[in-house]
Amino acid sequence: MKQTVALLALLLSTTLVQAQDDPRSKTIVDKLMTQAKAWTSFEADFSSRLQNTKDKLDVKQEGNMKVKGKKFRLVLDKNTIINDGVTMYTYNKDANEVSLNDPKEMDQDLDPSTLFTQYEKGFKSQFVEEKADAAGVMTQVVKLFPLDPAKKPFHTVILSVDKAKGQPRSVQVLYKDGNVVTYTMKKFTPNGEMADALFTFDKAKFPGVEVNDMR
Repeated sequence: MKQTVALLALLLSTTLVQAQDDPRSKTIVDKLMTQAKAWTSFEADFSSRLQNTKDKLDVKQEGNMKVKGKKFRLVLDKNTIINDGVTMYTYNKDANEVSLNDPKEMDQDLDPSTLFTQYEKGFKSQFVEEKADAAGVMTQVVKLFPLDPAKKPFHTVILSVDKAKGQPRSVQVLYKDGNVVTYTMKKFTPNGEMADALFTFDKAKFPGVEVNDMR
């Protein structure tokens, strides 16, 4: 399930020594961070892809995430993860089972509510290129490298940002174990109205659900 949540939602292979903050990449990252911190909420339809050449792994999934402050609702394949700020609910449709956990135990690198802002500090950045993505949107591509790589499970994050809007288009995370996770935003809507009920788990709507309280 950690892999699932992980598909919120980042890096490539250039060493930290080589990575230098340059004015162009810093401007792009600063613009994204400024906007992201100002969003009261955001919703994204996205696709995720987990690849590992050594293990011949290639898993593709479609998902949706809704984020409001520290609360979020993430739907990925047959799994729904809800964080209401007090409890995190992980529901599996096939098993009709929900697990309850303390949100503080969640890996902060995988928290959808900090999917973009977590890269504001502790990273070096490097501009890569400007190019049109598969949808024809002109993007700016930046690599991020953790200043203290020993504390991160990944070594590189590659951000692709809409040049005109300054909004995220894709995030690619290169992990030390060989896994490469790519999130591609198919639709991104900031500051939309979201009812608080979206971020609660109502057992009445899931007849017969098995509840596992792991707190």
